[in-house]
Amino acid sequence: MQKIEKWRLEELSRVLKHLAELLENGDNREWANVFFHFHQESQGIITSRKFDIDQTIKLVMNIKNCYSGSSSFSNLVLYHEDEKEKISLNQDLLKTRARLQKILAAIEDRGVEYIS
Repeated sequence: MQKIEKWRLEELSRVLKHLAELLENGDNREWANVFFHFHQESQGIITSRKFDIDQTIKLVMNIKNCYSGSSSFSNLVLYHEDEKEKISLNQDLLKTRARLQKILAAIEDRGVEYIS
């Protein structure tokens, strides 16, 4: 049975927003805009009167596509003039990417309808 809890979508939305802000602070506005767009999509799903599983799965797939390819989001390094800030931003990016992947996997798993 499909069971994607609202709190999971809210957590996804928070992580997407944090990621967009992190990318912007790390001088990567292009990727920041991509994840801010995903954040807006997640907000639309959350605030919708009727839950749309197809829209949710499509959002998850679009985010996961950012991790594929040689110029992917998973190879990204953030920049900052202050070396300490650069290190901090990149550590936060590593943690946030991992957290995002776990959230996506959980949503994807709960979006599958098992027949018994």
